[in-house]
Amino acid sequence: MTNEKILRKLESFDPELCGQLRQALKQQRTTLSLIPTTNAASPFASFLKGSTLGDEVIDHHKAHRQSRLEKLAAERAQELFGAEHAIVRIGSLAIASRVVMLALLKKGDTVLSFNLRKSEHCTGDLQYNFVKFGVEPDTLQLNFSKVQELAHKHRPAMIIYSPVNYPRNIEYVELRKIADEVGAYLWIDLGQNSGLIAAGKIPSPVPYADVATFAASDALHGPQNGIILCKEKIAGLLDRTVIETGHSSLKKNVLASLALSFKEADCMEYQDYAQQVLDNARGLENGLLGAGCKLLCSPTENHLVLVQLPEGCDGEEIAEKLKSAGLLVKAEKLMTAEDNLDYPILRLSSLDSATRCLQAEEMEDVGRILGTFLNSPQDEAAIQSVSKFIKKLVEDLPLFAEDWLPEMEAFDDGDAEMSIRAMIHWNI
Repeated sequence: MTNEKILRKLESFDPELCGQLRQALKQQRTTLSLIPTTNAASPFASFLKGSTLGDEVIDHHKAHRQSRLEKLAAERAQELFGAEHAIVRIGSLAIASRVVMLALLKKGDTVLSFNLRKSEHCTGDLQYNFVKFGVEPDTLQLNFSKVQELAHKHRPAMIIYSPVNYPRNIEYVELRKIADEVGAYLWIDLGQNSGLIAAGKIPSPVPYADVATFAASDALHGPQNGIILCKEKIAGLLDRTVIETGHSSLKKNVLASLALSFKEADCMEYQDYAQQVLDNARGLENGLLGAGCKLLCSPTENHLVLVQLPEGCDGEEIAEKLKSAGLLVKAEKLMTAEDNLDYPILRLSSLDSATRCLQAEEMEDVGRILGTFLNSPQDEAAIQSVSKFIKKLVEDLPLFAEDWLPEMEAFDDGDAEMSIRAMIHWNI
């Protein structure tokens, strides 16, 4: 049964659900997302996730055993990031984070965390004493001497760095030194920088961290799963915790999708994509600056751009107005080392724009339009101006540009061609 026939039958059988599908497709086609966690999955990864591999039964009595697909995905993750060990069978980043805490911490332990990251996952028995470190209010950079002072004062069992709101690279070796001085584990969450790290475009924290985590979606264009990378010395402890907390395995379709995502990220086309992400972020920055906006932690060194909201502006209200105009943004606060001092911002990302093959010059125009809106009365006329611009910009763009799909050599193998036809016939 072809996709077209399936959709027609689905529309006849369940028009309400099909309407939701049409609405989602329309929204994605007619909007541009600058939200870091919004990015299209690779067509290859999507195909495998929707394949008949998902119909195979998981034997939960053999939870400790890895399937061939799980081993393949884990090996590719290790190779891609230069890790000693990888765990790929976890369904989300939030779950992966809880596994790390359960494995490496005990109740009541002190955790020194950048902007209190990961404390949001602490419910139930996950009760720890979180101490914050952050960027200095005047420089908006990390002062490692102050981080060192905090570490020696509080003697944390773990130090966490997760730069989801920080567009600059840091010296990971400094965090490693501080962790060693106080005998703490160092956990670094890669966030949406995972793709840039995999492509070698920004420094990798993996060699310095005891444990690193990230989502396979977002930058890596894979399924929405959590990945744990770790040193061999704690691999057994983390593996046991994964099993003891009920994560027997993922379905083979998801494991295949993960393995494919890691292979794609090791291709030259992904290198080009990662460079476009960096170029687009700088283009977006230039446009915002040209419109008179104030940027924080600038210039960007990754996919993030932080624009400070004008005084008196409500971030959530601005986000809703821009959403109605087809531009998706995330309103946040940039925390600092001072408890009572933070900055209202829009946290913007170039990931999705690069996936859709927009260029840096076009992102500069996006930044200029967005900046003009932020510095305007933000009335209906301003909303319509943004809407007209976005509609013209994205109306002919794909959700995932074929430019990023690896080019394969044509093959002349009759058996392989017959196999492909058979898979198409049986809708794998």
